[in-house]
Amino acid sequence: MRAIVAHGAKDVRIEERPEEAPGAGEVRLRLVRGGICGSDLHYYNHGGFGAVRLREPMVLGHEVSAIVEELGEGVEGLKVGGLVAVSPSRPCRTCRFCQEGLHNQCLNMRFYGSAMPFPHIQGAFREVLVADALQCVPADGLSAGEAAMAEPLAVTLHATRRAGDL
Repeated sequence: MRAIVAHGAKDVRIEERPEEAPGAGEVRLRLVRGGICGSDLHYYNHGGFGAVRLREPMVLGHEVSAIVEELGEGVEGLKVGGLVAVSPSRPCRTCRFCQEGLHNQCLNMRFYGSAMPFPHIQGAFREVLVADALQCVPADGLSAGEAAMAEPLAVTLHATRRAGDL
């Protein structure tokens, strides 16, 4: 399967990567749409941002929608052939917040397309992606482009709520 991989500033390549099969609680997705985030542009233009630098090749992307191709064992609430918006945040499921069901507060959150940790967290700009089922929200009634913009919309809504009266 093909993926968009950043090797450094101004060095982005389309490369072959192996496909994965979904495990328990996971789904295999076929990417439909993706949005290019400011962080993707920083990796492309500058090889990173601030102290965060590419130290190995990394698949870019985290604003995506996809079609569910296969359900792993125990997955409920999603259907093969359904369009989903994919959250780029992958909670660890083991820290105290995850154990309390507060996955958004995870102490060891993994974020698609992030060079902060090493090894880097590979991104979602690939033809096929295996994701935790918890990351996928049915996008019935939305276009694939609208579903891909769910994460940037959520960030915007959160920021405006925190800002107070605008």
